Amino acid sequence: MFIYNKVESISGLHEHDYYEFTIVLTGRYYQQINGKQVLLERGDFAFIPLGSNHQSFYEFGPTRILNVGISKAFFEQHYLDLLPTCFVASQVYKIKSEFLNFIESMVASLNFKNGEFNEFLEMVTFYAINRIRHHRESDIAPDVPVWLKETIEKMHDKTQFGDKALSTMVQHSGKSQEYLTRATQRHYGKTPMQIINEIRVDFAKKQLEITNYSITDIAYDSGYSSPSMFIKNFKKITTFTPKHYRKELFNNS
Repeated sequence: MFIYNKVESISGLHEHDYYEFTIVLTGRYYQQINGKQVLLERGDFAFIPLGSNHQSFYEFGPTRILNVGISKAFFEQHYLDLLPTCFVASQVYKIKSEFLNFIESMVASLNFKNGEFNEFLEMVTFYAINRIRHHRESDIAPDVPVWLKETIEKMHDKTQFGDKALSTMVQHSGKSQEYLTRATQRHYGKTPMQIINEIRVDFAKKQLEITNYSITDIAYDSGYSSPSMFIKNFKKITTFTPKHYRKELFNNS
């Protein structure tokens, strides 16, 4: 298991003699698997089976990923029978927020004792394989309208998720706030402000990981009008306060 803060790929197109999956903890990036390019965002993972070729493209800035590699012998002994007989390597799978929070809390502490590290890896691997096993086309939300994809894409720009982010998002959508809210809830299960706060917190996590800026400066830089509101939303999404998140990162770096 490796945890990377990636800004560029140094391996290029390559193939492994082991099984691998990557989970996005912070940021987003493109993964090209067997010639198909897919976008992976926070909470997404891709499974790369033996014999598949892939490469990564970090076009959106620093991205923090959890990478797990499993030997052919171990995987085939413990997990192979759990995989569906037919699945597409370039499919993007989503991790439920509760389990993602659990992964982040374990990764941030890295305080494993008496075999707990192997237990954690096996648990995460089983979860990933189980998500693949039970994946159905019906699990995929209806196709997101182009206008909504473009609106959310624009909101990732740092200049757009400031103090007036909601009105900015409504303006980008070209729809009423009520229509936009219905659309985000239907396709993402979230309100526009929930999406905005996730974008802000994702940006803040990058700042905590790669800069020594103060919590207050990061709060304002992430679009919040007060540090207290920033801390509240950060903890709600990650289960950590910003200070604790940074402390655990540096304690285990």
